[in-house]
Amino acid sequence: MSDTEYYRALEYHEYLISSHRREVCSPDDVFAFFNWKGLQNLVDFGSGLGFYFNEFRKWFPHVWVWAGECQQEIIDMILRRKLLEGLEKLTPFYIDQSDHPLLPTWIPVPEIIFASLSLSTFPNPGLAMDGLIRSMKPGGKLFIVDWAKTESGFGPKINEKISLDKMKFLAEEYKLDVIKSGRISEFFYGMEVKASSSFVYGYYDLKEEEDDSDIFKM
Repeated sequence: MSDTEYYRALEYHEYLISSHRREVCSPDDVFAFFNWKGLQNLVDFGSGLGFYFNEFRKWFPHVWVWAGECQQEIIDMILRRKLLEGLEKLTPFYIDQSDHPLLPTWIPVPEIIFASLSLSTFPNPGLAMDGLIRSMKPGGKLFIVDWAKTESGFGPKINEKISLDKMKFLAEEYKLDVIKSGRISEFFYGMEVKASSSFVYGYYDLKEEEDDSDIFKM
């Protein structure tokens, strides 16, 4: 495994559900940072082992949480945890590992996609944001929590972190509006993103396939 694929290691995922993570970035501070109004279906994109699962149940008892992961091993562990802990209104799902991720069409279109410590693992986080925004209806919001680009002594190396300023720049490069941004804690920042008025949903939307059925007619 290369240094840039630290996020695949089980040890890293275990750290992400540790008490230390709670100490350095309180889930309550994350909840207070964003505007969650109008939420019915929430996608936890790159959920890992589920650091926020119990928090979601506390904050939004009636919301269905869809936990997206690209590693089947992690999905299996989520399913075991769901069974053992009786986690309700939670469905893990597999999402293809792609630089331009699109949610599967069989899950309800979410009002909010929550991406915590996941976008910085993409070669181009702006392109990843583009795919996630395309997976929602117009007006859908993308909530980003990520590592501040500072030395911390834990988590990924500083060169694997993406600064808030660069994350904002990448969003704007893909015609996305940054509604809110700022530090959530010393080591983490938050960013709320939605499509701008110049964002074109139909352009290279991979979920819209052309009808080529005539090709196969005799």
